[in-house]
Amino acid sequence: MAQYYYDKYTSIANNTPIYGWTLKWDPETTGGSGTMEGYSSYTIDANGNATANGSRVTLNSVDGPYGTMYSTLAGGIQRWTARAGNTSFYIARGLPEYGQTGSNTTYSRGSLVQAGLVAEDGTYPANGRHTDSFWYVKGAAVPTGPLGPGVITDQTYSKSNFGDKITRLSNGWLVAATKKASDEIFLFKSTDGGVLWTPLCSVGQGATGSIGTYAIASDGTKVYVAVARNISNNTVNYTVFDALTVQNMRLTDYTTKQINISINLATVTQIQIYVDPKTKFVHVAWLASASGSSPTQNVYHSVSTNGGINWSSTTMVTKAITTESRYNYTHIGLTTDSKGVATIFATSGTRLDAPSGTSAMYCVYVFKNSTTFGASHLYVDSNWTFTIAYDPKKISFTQTQVTGVKDKDGYFHITWLGYDTLTSSRFDVWYGRSKDDGATWDVVNITNQTIEQHNYPTISADKSNKVVVTFARQNQSNSRFYVYQMVSTSRGNDFGALTLVDGRPDSNTNYPSVLYDSTFAVNFGDIAPIMYEPAGRGVFFKGSVSTNNRPSITIVSPENNQTLYENDKMNISGDAYDSDKDQSVTVFYQINGEQRKVLATNVSQTQITLSKQLTFKDGKLYDGETVLTGTLAEGVAHTLKVWAVDSENGQSATVERTFYVVPNRAPLLAIDAVVPSGIINADKFKVNGTASDQDANSSVKVNYRINGANPIEIYNGTGGAWEFEVSLGQLQNGENLVVVEVIDNYNAKTSKTIKLNKDEVKTPILQSVARYNIEPPKGSAKGVLLFVERDEELDLKVELSMKLTGEQEQFETLTPESTAPMPYTDSVVEDTFYYEATEPKSNIILKLTPSRSDLFMKHKIHLVSGAVE
Repeated sequence: MAQYYYDKYTSIANNTPIYGWTLKWDPETTGGSGTMEGYSSYTIDANGNATANGSRVTLNSVDGPYGTMYSTLAGGIQRWTARAGNTSFYIARGLPEYGQTGSNTTYSRGSLVQAGLVAEDGTYPANGRHTDSFWYVKGAAVPTGPLGPGVITDQTYSKSNFGDKITRLSNGWLVAATKKASDEIFLFKSTDGGVLWTPLCSVGQGATGSIGTYAIASDGTKVYVAVARNISNNTVNYTVFDALTVQNMRLTDYTTKQINISINLATVTQIQIYVDPKTKFVHVAWLASASGSSPTQNVYHSVSTNGGINWSSTTMVTKAITTESRYNYTHIGLTTDSKGVATIFATSGTRLDAPSGTSAMYCVYVFKNSTTFGASHLYVDSNWTFTIAYDPKKISFTQTQVTGVKDKDGYFHITWLGYDTLTSSRFDVWYGRSKDDGATWDVVNITNQTIEQHNYPTISADKSNKVVVTFARQNQSNSRFYVYQMVSTSRGNDFGALTLVDGRPDSNTNYPSVLYDSTFAVNFGDIAPIMYEPAGRGVFFKGSVSTNNRPSITIVSPENNQTLYENDKMNISGDAYDSDKDQSVTVFYQINGEQRKVLATNVSQTQITLSKQLTFKDGKLYDGETVLTGTLAEGVAHTLKVWAVDSENGQSATVERTFYVVPNRAPLLAIDAVVPSGIINADKFKVNGTASDQDANSSVKVNYRINGANPIEIYNGTGGAWEFEVSLGQLQNGENLVVVEVIDNYNAKTSKTIKLNKDEVKTPILQSVARYNIEPPKGSAKGVLLFVERDEELDLKVELSMKLTGEQEQFETLTPESTAPMPYTDSVVEDTFYYEATEPKSNIILKLTPSRSDLFMKHKIHLVSGAVE
C-alpha cells in the first residue's frame, strides 16, 4: 500500500456551552398503586412551557410493565414511575428552569509536534484529529527511490557530536560511525544513498581504556577512524581500512595504532580527522589538557603524509599556560586552506592579546600553519599564525561549538553557537565566510532570535557551493530538541527559512551531522544528507545526494534595468550547458509570477544557444501573437527569470533581470467650436483643431468621417493644427454625426464626435426662372419660332438671347404675336413668339420667368415647343 508523509500536530479542544430549558424535579413521593396512563416523552418550548407528547403508555405497579410516563400540569409536568418488584407508583413534579444543559466540543489544529511521519495511506486522517488525540495533515507520497529517511541502527548506540561521523566513498557508498557504550565503535554502510544500512565493521572492542570522542574520514574507498582514548597515558588511536575488503568484522589491529603523542596528556576530547583531497595528507586535531596541569585545554595536531603509516610529532597548537585558564579552548573544527595548509577553527575565552587577568571574552579563532602541513600558533614557534574570525568584544558573551569546512573553490565556511547583545542566555547559530583563506571574515547570526535554545551546529557545502547548516533547536511547547537545517543557495550570501528534519514529542532529537564530501562529487537534495540521534531510538539518516551535475546558464541580454516603450523588443540571449551524458536540458523563462515558458530544449553536452524576442505592446509582453503577461504597471520593477533543468531534475542557478515599462499613451485631440453657416447645399463651413502625442518618437494622423462614411485623412505628422470643410450638401436632414479621429504610429486612437442638425427650409416662392439652351441642328440659326402652352392666369415673361459662342449673353423680351385658347380646355392658352436676328447665331438661350401674385395660385407652364431656321 502507498506510503505518505504526515505532519503531526497537537489538537486544541474548543468547548461551546449549550443553553436551554431543563426540568427541576421535586423529590419523588408515593402516589398509589394499580394502573396509570400517560405519555412516553415530553418537550419544553423556547418559552419554558412543558408538554407531554409521544405515544400513550399504560403502567401497572403490580404486574408490569414497569417504566416512566409523563403528563402535563399547569405550569409544569409530572412523572410517574412504576418500578419492578414494587406495588406503588412514585410521583415527581417539575418546573422548567433555563440554564446550561451541556457543551459541544470541537477540535482544531495546534502546534507542530513532528514533521514527516511515514505511514500507509489511511493510517491517519488527511486533515483532522486522530484517535490518539493528535491532529494529522497528509502530505506528499513517499518516493520509492533513494530519497527519504533511513535507520542506520535501531540499537541504543550513540552518535554524539564533535567530529565527523558520516563520510562518502568514491564508489558512492555512505559510511556512518556509532558508539556502543564506551568500548566499541560500530560502522555501517549504505549502498543506495542512505535508504538501507547494513553493518560494515567495528573497532575498539576489548581495548584498554574507555573510548571518548571519535571521528571518521575517507579517501577513495579507504576509511580512517580516529579515537580519543582515556587511559593512564591518554592516547589518540586510529585505524584505516578498505571498505571493500571488510565484511561485518571486528578490526583487531586498532589498539596497536597510535598517533605519536610526545606530550603526556590528561583528558583527550574533541577529536577531528580530515583527508586533504589534493595532497592526501591525513590531519588529526584534538583538545586535551597536559597531565598534572589545570583543566585548561589546548589544541593539538598531528599529520600523516603517507596515508596513516607514519605520523608527525604532536604539536601543541595553542598554549594555555598552567598558571591561568585564559585560553581554555572548548571546541574545534579542522580542514585545509586552498593551498593544502592545515587550518583549525577554535573557540576560546579571552582574546589572545588581552592582558593577564582579563575577564573572559570568548572569540572564534582561525589557526594556520605557514608550512605545507600541520597547524600552528603564534605562541609556539614562528610557523604558527592566527586570526580572529569573530570577537563580540563583550565580557562573558560565549562563543562555542565551532565547526568548519572548505568549499570546492577554497572559501572557508564555519558555524558556531554564540551569544550577542540581544541574546544573553540562549545560544543562536552563527555563520562565517572567508574568501581569503581566513584573513578576513563575513559573519552573521542566522537564527537571530532570543527564545529558542540551539545546540550542535554542523556545516557543509556541495559541489554547487550550496551551503547547509544543521543544528538542534529546542521546541518551547514541549522543551524537546528537534533537528533543523538552513540552506544558502548563494554560497552563504543569505540563508533560507528553517526546515524541520525530524522532531519527536517524546524524546530529544540531537547531534545532527551533515555529510561533507571534500571531493565535491555530489549535490545535495532538498534535504541535505544528515545523520542524527533520536534519544533511545538508535541512529537515523535523512536526506539525499546526487552525482548529477547541474546545468550552467549564461545570459548576455537583456541588460539589467532595461526600459521598454511601445513596440520595443526584449531580446533574451545567452547559452546553457550540461556536462552529463545522455540527458535532455530544458531552459525556462518566466515574467514576474506568470506561468513559466520553455525557452529552449536540447541534449546535454551540447552548447545550447538561447534566443527569444519578446515585444512590448498594448501594456503587455508578447511572444509573437501569444500574450505572456497581464497589463504591466508603469514605474514598477518587473522581473525576468531564466534557468535550466536537466532530465534528472538538476537545476542551474536562476538568472534574474529587472526591467521597466512605459506603456503607449493615447494621442491628444482638441476641436475648436464648430459654427455651421449657409442656407443652400453649396454653402460650406470649417471644422478645425489640433492633434498631438505625449510619447517620444511618435507621429499621428487625423481622419474624419460623416455619418459612417469612409474616413478622409486630413493630417499626418508629428502633431499640429488641422482643418477641413463641410458643405451643407454633405449633411442629411436631421441629426448628423461628424467623427474626428487621431491615430498614433502604434495604433492608439482618440476620437471625438460633433453632432450637427440640418433643418429643411421649405419657403414658398412667387417667381422662378427656367433657362433652356437651344442647340440648332445645323449649329446656328437666324430665327426662332416658339409655342408656350400655359394656364391663362399665369403671368409669364419670355426672354431670348442669340449670340455667337463666347459672346456675352444679352436677353431681349419677346411679345407674343398671338394668344389662342387650347381646344381641350378653356383655361389653357398658347402663346406664339417669333424672333429673327440679323445673322445666324450659335449660342441661343431661352429664359422663362413665371410669376404669381399670391401663394395660393397654382398656375403653370404645360408645354414649350418650337422651331429654328
